[in-house]
Amino acid sequence: MYGRLNLENSHLKNEMPSGDTSLTAQLAEVKAKLAHTVRSNARRHFSLTPIHIATVLSKHLPSHMQKTIIAEIADDTHYNDIKTITTASGQLFLYSASHISHSEATAKGHMEEVKHVIAQKVRRDSRIATALTPLGAIYALWPDIKPVKICSILNEMQTQNCYRDLKTVAAYSGELYLYCDLHVTEKYAALLARTAVNDACTTIAHVVREESKIYPRPTKASMFCSQVFGIPSNSLQHFIVRVLNGPEFSDIRKLVHPETEEVYLYSNLHLNEEHALSLMNLIEGCA
Repeated sequence: MYGRLNLENSHLKNEMPSGDTSLTAQLAEVKAKLAHTVRSNARRHFSLTPIHIATVLSKHLPSHMQKTIIAEIADDTHYNDIKTITTASGQLFLYSASHISHSEATAKGHMEEVKHVIAQKVRRDSRIATALTPLGAIYALWPDIKPVKICSILNEMQTQNCYRDLKTVAAYSGELYLYCDLHVTEKYAALLARTAVNDACTTIAHVVREESKIYPRPTKASMFCSQVFGIPSNSLQHFIVRVLNGPEFSDIRKLVHPETEEVYLYSNLHLNEEHALSLMNLIEGCA
């Protein structure tokens, strides 16, 4: 529900020690800076101001004064235009009624709620499932909002510090995914995006080329049966044969360790056979 913040605790401002002119001056300065920020955001950017700005500006004040800074502004006639709005999830924002009407603030509060829900979804998927969030899943959260508007909201989120942990990654197909880099690394997200398109041959070739070039080393084929890639073990040989016979994968070569019988793949764009054999023996501990 949106509306004015309940300011029942405004009487707490009286806890400020009487005669402390230094604190009084500091409080006045914080109120002036906060009001200036709120008005500037509303006038220049037509945007709401999140409550954490008030926390930042008042951090040098005693804790009891920090808690009542909004009430102090609400009771000050110099700041009659400064209003508050609370979203359904409890997020608090400030705005200047001189530049943004209540109905406009309500609409903007709804958009902030959309951002909040999107961020929760992406962070939860990354934290709990270690999974990417498809753009389609974001659309499904808000079926009443057009996809083009959702994309606009996502672009706006990328410019806001509170959402700087949210990143995007594109699959080969061009499909966009989101993830939280607090829980999923950029490299792992790229791996997940590659497997998300369900093109096992392309995934195998890309990883083999990458490992041959970067490390360099041949790639143990069995790793593609791990949870990251998700290729069933009884299907792996089929995909390896397709890769070895595909003209677009002509640089991918196969090695089989003579003792352990482990299958390895390498790219002759980056490794020659002799070097690949030597590295395979080192990996298998049979050098």
